[in-house]
Amino acid sequence: MSNAEPMLLNGIEVVGYGYFSKALNVGLRTLYAYASETNAQRLANFPRPVTPAGYRTPLFAKTDADRFIEERLAGSSSGKGRVKALPLTREQQDAASEAGKILGHGIDLQDREAVRSAIYDELKLPVAATTKETQLPSVNTATVKRLFKQTQHPFLRELLVYRGVSV
Repeated sequence: MSNAEPMLLNGIEVVGYGYFSKALNVGLRTLYAYASETNAQRLANFPRPVTPAGYRTPLFAKTDADRFIEERLAGSSSGKGRVKALPLTREQQDAASEAGKILGHGIDLQDREAVRSAIYDELKLPVAATTKETQLPSVNTATVKRLFKQTQHPFLRELLVYRGVSV
């Protein structure tokens, strides 16, 4: 039986990650990030599993899953359960402005290619990690945090502040 279909467990209708994936049209990796206790992308309103901690395949009450799915789709801009980004905070706006000043030109901090070019081509910072698929220097938040710890470069600090990471 696929975990995309509800089943009964101790009299409760439960579902797995496949149910969320199918309803929201998002990948399982996205859902793992939404549910992870250790990931910065965790969504506070993602349901808690009804199975014990450490259970190999977490299961969720279907009613909680349906509520979460409904909330995601109500705020969706793409029809895929992804929600438009919130407007930038004043701190994020200031960080973006400061990052541009450090580089000497404006930069869209949401553009991964522009950020990659700034970090590795313009600033000539060392490559801390590469992407699995393209083998390009990584600009994900974990890599930027690690690189900031190594170099303490002010551009990286502003980038992290822009991404909502306290430094």
